[in-house]
Amino acid sequence: MDRNKLEKAKQEVRLTQLEIDTKIIKSDIKVIRDNHLAHMAKDIDKIDTKVDKLDMRLWAILILLVGSLLIPLIRSLW
Repeated sequence: MDRNKLEKAKQEVRLTQLEIDTKIIKSDIKVIRDNHLAHMAKDIDKIDTKVDKLDMRLWAILILLVGSLLIPLIRSLW
């Protein structure tokens, strides 16, 4: 009988610890969801805007380079 009571007590302690761990995990998930994800989304939007600007600059440089090569070539044909 003592052995059964001891096992039951151990199981209750384990269950209590699991409940505590579950509450801690839920709290951590809430903090991540509410705080960190919002900040990450803002940072990603900023990076996306910067990449778009950089992309436009690269296209402009490419067009200027190709134009500077083609204009003399076209002039030499006439």
